[in-house]
Formats: sequence, structure tokens, C-alpha cells
Amino acid sequence: MYWLNQVDKHAHEIPTWATERHPERRPCHLEKAPLHGSYNLCRIVEFNNGEKWIIRFPLPGKTSQAHLDEKVAGEVVALQLLRGRTNVPVPEVKAWGLADENPLGLGPFMMLQYIPGMDLGDLLEDPNDKHSSLMSVHLHSESVKVIYRQVAQFMLQIFKLDFEEMGGLPVGSPDRRRPLTLAAHEIMCRGGVNVLGLRREKLSTAKEFFDYLINQQWQQLHEQLTSACDEENAREKYIFVRVLKSLTSRHIWPDYNEGPFKLICDDFSLRNMRAQDDLKITGVIDQEFSYAGPAQLLATAPWWLLLERPHMWDFSEEMEDRFLRHLDMFKRVLEEEEEATPGHEDKELSRLIERSNENGTLWFIMVLQGFYQSPDNFPCTQLIRHTPDWDELAQGIPEEEIQAFVAKKIRHVKLHNKRKEDMLAAYEKLQWCQIDADTFFQVVEGLYGQTDDTVE
Repeated sequence: MYWLNQVDKHAHEIPTWATERHPERRPCHLEKAPLHGSYNLCRIVEFNNGEKWIIRFPLPGKTSQAHLDEKVAGEVVALQLLRGRTNVPVPEVKAWGLADENPLGLGPFMMLQYIPGMDLGDLLEDPNDKHSSLMSVHLHSESVKVIYRQVAQFMLQIFKLDFEEMGGLPVGSPDRRRPLTLAAHEIMCRGGVNVLGLRREKLSTAKEFFDYLINQQWQQLHEQLTSACDEENAREKYIFVRVLKSLTSRHIWPDYNEGPFKLICDDFSLRNMRAQDDLKITGVIDQEFSYAGPAQLLATAPWWLLLERPHMWDFSEEMEDRFLRHLDMFKRVLEEEEEATPGHEDKELSRLIERSNENGTLWFIMVLQGFYQSPDNFPCTQLIRHTPDWDELAQGIPEEEIQAFVAKKIRHVKLHNKRKEDMLAAYEKLQWCQIDADTFFQVVEGLYGQTDDTVE
């Protein structure tokens, strides 16, 4: 709230600031009210020649405070790379800076070319179904193909970008920065578990990368107080992640294990695209959480085929059938685009997506890219179904190991409940002015603090 108040306080300074960054120093004015996205607050300025920029600030609280600069810097590199080496319609970066380069004191920022159009997700949703964020079932298949065809063209260009190393952007920095993935970011912000840590060693193979992601889920499961709600839930989640840790070698493609590596954007999706009424895509925005990673993360079934992330779905045969039908549609469109695009005659991307589908690797990848996993959600259920010896692997886990974890999580549940009671009591004191706001927020932050396992 304090930060938002600061944005409002400095709003009148934004036009002058943008003018100073404009190559012709043209005067401008602010348009409309602030735009709030999932991770950013945006302001639009219009210059006296009709040119528009959108100014983006990462939202504190929605973005890890320790990684604000890193998130912005990585996105800028991704946008510049895509704009310089592909025809993907990403916005031009007009100006940007880290937190200590912002004269308004509002954190890191980007000033981007404003791309007109409507949010593609809004065009594809059913306007009469306010309870669903999935693609409308009433959308004609030809309209879906129009969208898939354009995105297939984007993916083919992105797939041609090769990296010799993996890691955060820019790749090859002296500190060997680990990638800032969306999953890790969400675990840190929502669960309060620092799964990124200070790791600086190089991730050299796809197997190392996938083990790294699974270990982040393992760490979250153990350290987040609310990662399980009761004994049965704790048991199911422990068994799932424990078996998951044993599957990496099965889903590694030896011919891509050591590269080449690809540009991965965890937030690349239909919802981060703008389009006209005729569904022509005018812009691909929000390239945050971009990094160089294994080819398998790109050469797999896109999670965004039905708009919403599959880890939000409960499993049902209806959803399974719908997702697989749209996957088949996308693969057919992709193959057609490969045939029509010079340099893609070998159909490498579509062949790899089919390979991922045939051996169940697509579900393994989808699980790794999710966060707040539950064994009964769609990707997890599918991975279990496509692992013939899952039950055998689960039965091989020592029962005493499972029981020790369950006992720990029950202690965590009790501790979390106690902290919630303390927070409610502190809130009442705040209302009666018996404590100040800083003290209250210390109590709130304590809800997500770490603990040892001796607490009962």
C-alpha cells in the first residue's frame, strides 16, 4: 500500500521523466488510471506526436523484493534478443533501469512501445461464463487454428535461437546466475521459501536443470508450513515428489542433454498477447521469467493451449480429451508451418513435441513448470497414469520415512494455526491503536517464517 501511494504521489512527475528519456524530448501526458497486471503496475504516456509508451514497474509483494532488478534486466535482454533476431512482435524497449537508476524511487522500470489491441485471452474466453478462465468451448475450431498458426510461427523462430550455456539472462555472466523461473518465484512469494538461495554454480546439462527444479519443489514441501493440510495430504504429496525425484533420467533426451539450449519464457502464453478483432496478433508482451534452458522445455506440449495453466485443473476425462484434441490441432498446424518455412523442413520442433507426447515426457515437464502442486491436479494425475511402475516406486519408499515427514507437517500445521491466531490478535490491537503498523506487519511476516522441527 505504501508503494502504491508513492506511485500516486509521483504520478505528476512521470511525463517529465518520460520526456527526458524520449530521443526527441517530446512533451507527453499520462493516460487513464494505472493498469494492474499480475506482476506489474503500468502507466501509459502519450507524446505530442501521438506516440505512446507504456511504463512498467514491478509490483512489490507480487514480485520478490530481492529479485526485482533481476526480473526486469532478464526481460529486457529477452525482448532485445527477440526483437533483434526474430519477427515476433514484441514491444521495443525505449528505456529501462534498475532500482537505483529510477529518479522517482519507484524501483526498476521499463519504458516500452505501446502495442494497441485487445488482450487475446479476453477474446478467447466465454464472456457469459464468469467462473471459467478457459478458452470458450463455443469458439470455432477455425478461429483456434488462426491463433495457433500465428503462435506456431513465433515458436519456430524462437526455437532457432541457440545458447551454449543455461542460466539467467544475460547468459554467461561472471556469477553464473541460476535462472529466475516462474515456479521458483511463486514458491518464494507465496510460500516464503527461498528456493533460489545463492547458487552460482553452472547448470551444464538438462538432467542437472531438471533435478534442480525438482529439488526446489522438495524444499518447498519440507519448509513451507502450509505445504500440506492434514496427514493424508502430507502423505500423498511426499510420495508424489519422492517418486518424481526418481524419474528425471527417464525423461531426458540424450541428444539434447548437453545442448543446444533454448530461450525459455515461463510466462509466454496467449494471455500475454494482444490482438485485433480478427484475431491477428499485434503484440507478444510480458517476457518476464526468461532464461536459457533445456530444449525440452520449449519442444513440448504448450501448457497454454486452453488459456489456463493445467496445474489449476482437477483431473477429468472430459478435460483430458479436450486438451489432447487441442494438442493434436496445434501439432497439425505446426507441421503445416514447418513445411512452409525455409529451414524447418526436417520438422524438428513438431517431431520433438510428438516425442514428448508419446513417452509421457510432456506431463513430466508440465509438473516441473507448475507450482503449488497437488497429486490430484491434471498434470500430476497424467504423469502418474503415464508411469507404468508408479505404484511399485511408491511402495519402495520406507514407511518410517513417510511417517516422519507426516509428523513434521502436522507440527507445521499446528504452528501455522497458532501464528494465525497471533495475527488476528495483533490486528485487533492495531485497530485499537495498541500497536503500530510496523509491529503488526512483523507479526504477518512471521506467518511465513522458517521454523525448526522441534516445535509442537
